[in-house]
Amino acid sequence: MDQATTKIASKFASRVKKAYSPERIILFGSRARGDNFKTSDFDFIVISDKFRGTPFLERPSEMYDFWDEAVDLEAICYTPEEFARKLRQRGIVRTAAREGIEL
Repeated sequence: MDQATTKIASKFASRVKKAYSPERIILFGSRARGDNFKTSDFDFIVISDKFRGTPFLERPSEMYDFWDEAVDLEAICYTPEEFARKLRQRGIVRTAAREGIEL
């Protein structure tokens, strides 16, 4: 992960932690692997109890309040139980948990 990515990801994580007290924030995808372009988006998984009661598709829009970068943000937001369930399935969540960077 390059310095610019580290700075941006850390700033986002700090803001989210203050508001959502997440169990985990995981940066994954090209930014975590270090094979990103300057304009590549940032992919995060945010796991928090505070998502309970909020419809799944509405949760990512809440993350935009903590994002002020020129590149795109993609956030997948789970409760701890949802995340645990997804970890047992093949797919992006399992890969992100294995290969991503926890912030």
